[in-house]
Amino acid sequence: MVCLCAGCLTSPDTTNEQTPVTLFPTSMVDHLRDGFKAGDPRAVATVEALRLQADSALRAPLYYVTEKEIVPPSGDKRDYMSLSPYWWPNPDTTDGLPYVRHDGKRNPEVYNFPERENTKYLGEQVRLLALLYHLTGEACYAEKAAALVRAWFLDAERGMHPNLNFAQGIPGRTTGRGAGIIDARRFSCAVAVIPLIRSAACWTEEDEAALRRWSEEFLVWLETSKLGDAERMAKNNHGLWYDAIRLMHLRFLGEEERMIQLIEADLLPRLDRQLAADGSLPKELERTLSLHYSTFALEAVAMAGTLADGVGGRVWHYRSEDGRSLEAAIDYLLPYYLQPERWPYQQIKPFDTLRGAQLLLVAGEALEREDWLQAARQIVERADEQSLWIAFCLDR
Repeated sequence: MVCLCAGCLTSPDTTNEQTPVTLFPTSMVDHLRDGFKAGDPRAVATVEALRLQADSALRAPLYYVTEKEIVPPSGDKRDYMSLSPYWWPNPDTTDGLPYVRHDGKRNPEVYNFPERENTKYLGEQVRLLALLYHLTGEACYAEKAAALVRAWFLDAERGMHPNLNFAQGIPGRTTGRGAGIIDARRFSCAVAVIPLIRSAACWTEEDEAALRRWSEEFLVWLETSKLGDAERMAKNNHGLWYDAIRLMHLRFLGEEERMIQLIEADLLPRLDRQLAADGSLPKELERTLSLHYSTFALEAVAMAGTLADGVGGRVWHYRSEDGRSLEAAIDYLLPYYLQPERWPYQQIKPFDTLRGAQLLLVAGEALEREDWLQAARQIVERADEQSLWIAFCLDR
């Protein structure tokens, strides 16, 4: 099965900081491709809307991890480095150290570390370009996707080393932390969609072998480093995304048995520990962006469910002995996707309801919940921003 990351596709100059990484099943992508080839007007309109964004991606520059002025503690610009977003200079010290935390309030200093935004653009653009190649067969889209992947991962002088030793550092406290591994979800999506361009002449056996080596080395780092161990123990959305990131690389590598083992031994027990009896996620409810983070946690699980489709994963239908499940968690959030103003916990920034629609679409298809699909239709119809892609999938 080929999986496609295609959620919230945005143009290269986007400033949306909450863009989620959403995975759509092959069946939805192929439905769009078949409709486009058959000349279905709505499918054609959807593809052409995506093409406008893809054409912008064709003109976008290549991204390199070395494009930064601040040098990592290793002295090697090929090491990824970012700043923890919710930590700010200390007002009680002359040098601002150690930084102090203000949850949900993003320190603009994060943009002094360009790989954070560049990996966002990389992931969005490779997903979009791979999708357009899959839909249209036009080689230019695969060629640019391949070029972006080669530049970021495989360039002999500027390619990223397969580690996150200096991700989400906190000045005065640490040069890197396990929580920074969540940054990997952005560039890992570019790896996950490579199957969509494998048939293209531009993606060579040498490219495939080199990216496989990179992905395998990154998985070793994730699973054996101290920072990886710390993130594995995370009791909130970070732990779920740690598993989803590993699954993206395992899917690319074709390691189906390891995927099943990871889901059964790590992801599902982790989900069970994080869920309350009513389907809520207590660790996420503590946050100042609690609706965002509740959704963000479930997006990781939904991604795992779609990645595991066809290889024995039972994420969608998992239910613990006392009834905890992904289905119960989505049911808990459903009323607030329809009426986010009713959310009873902190949400200090507006919530993008299209994210709820995406989750309801993918989960509703998997679990055959027509009420979720109908709710997603209502959200899309009321949204300020048009989403032809979600609307088309909902009407199939």
